[in-house]
Amino acid sequence: MKNMTVEELQQLDLFKDLSYSESAQIHAISKTAHVNEGESLFEMGNPAHTFFVILSGHYMIYFSDGTAFTLHQRGEITGWSTVVRPYQYTGTAVALTNGEVLTFDGSELLRLVQGDAVLGDKIMAKVYAKVGERIKFAQSRTNENESFKTNDLSMEE
Repeated sequence: MKNMTVEELQQLDLFKDLSYSESAQIHAISKTAHVNEGESLFEMGNPAHTFFVILSGHYMIYFSDGTAFTLHQRGEITGWSTVVRPYQYTGTAVALTNGEVLTFDGSELLRLVQGDAVLGDKIMAKVYAKVGERIKFAQSRTNENESFKTNDLSMEE
């Protein structure tokens, strides 16, 4: 497993808008990790200690309400609860295949985000955009399921 360079880090969507200096700060707290099929990245309810950027592989994140989605693309993020209160994972993430992730210690990432307003704004804007996409997806899935249940019930009459 090869360590990522600052230039490679800058190619990831989350970090594209960062200067070289900002990217170097982020790079300094990142680690590349191999993940085995079936391995959990994190579990719902646990304190959020690690933020992940997908480098390769396929991952499923599922929630207590039955909602689930998969991550397949290089640069997708998960574990954002490390930088969002109450700093507790709201879902469980499991590797569906072997893969690699870029990991960040949550306290180190939070220190950077809170300690440098410009850097923090750039990163958190991207994190919040992803969170918003996932909330919309979950809501659309919930609406589809309710619609299906309603239609299903009307057929019984």
